[in-house]
Amino acid sequence: MVASQRYLHGHHRSVLSAHAARTAADAAAFLFPHLKPGMSVLDFGCGPGTITAGLAEAVAPGGSVIGIDIAENLKPEWEARRAESKAQALDFFVGDIFKPQFAPQSFDVVYAHQILQHLSHPVHALTSAAQLAKVGGMLAMREVDWGTFAVYPEMPLLQEFRRIYDAVAIENGGNPRAGRNMLKWMYDTPGLEDIRITTSTWTFAEPAGREWWGNQWSDRILHSNIASSALEYGVATLEELQAISNAWQEWKEMPGATSCFVHFEGLATRTH
Repeated sequence: MVASQRYLHGHHRSVLSAHAARTAADAAAFLFPHLKPGMSVLDFGCGPGTITAGLAEAVAPGGSVIGIDIAENLKPEWEARRAESKAQALDFFVGDIFKPQFAPQSFDVVYAHQILQHLSHPVHALTSAAQLAKVGGMLAMREVDWGTFAVYPEMPLLQEFRRIYDAVAIENGGNPRAGRNMLKWMYDTPGLEDIRITTSTWTFAEPAGREWWGNQWSDRILHSNIASSALEYGVATLEELQAISNAWQEWKEMPGATSCFVHFEGLATRTH
């Protein structure tokens, strides 16, 4: 994340566990056809670094990948990624995209996964990111759009989950429907051309997927920053959060249970 915002999810173990399950093969599939050995990549708001490590392997041999995040407590996660990775040039730093410690035009690709949705000024972040890309280099952004969230059965408590999620995100200054805004944000960023948007989905319908999705949200709605912020902002009570947690556990066992939402994926070239 970046220091200029209050991160919606925080870094509770439930969040880190969920984020560590992400891979570059999924989260950056739209970018992979453009990656080549020898490229330099910055992953800002890198979290526990599992996507970052996958990007490093995609540009090996000869490439280098740096992940930055504001959270000091991610350092043990980063050490684990370095130990696990086959890539030689993988590094992590505590850092903020709004206050970059890198020279302009340092990277062939600047990438971020699920970051713009948390920012009050996403175009400022994109502008800073674009300045770090080489002329002819690329920006690659993937953002969820929680307005596309669909769940079956349509349990009232899971709809209440969405209300609370949106309320906390907006109170924090973010935009839970960031995905649909990304094309406009990229158009508003100086120096970007050849802007392309694609979409993909996360779908949880098979037993293992339902189990994972239900368990992690059952935990996060009680213990992550979403919970503490919802209580602080007065948008939910502890009793309501507990009921939603229980509902996710019930949902995952229901016949035909399904949950999905859309990701918007933006690619752009820096031209000047």
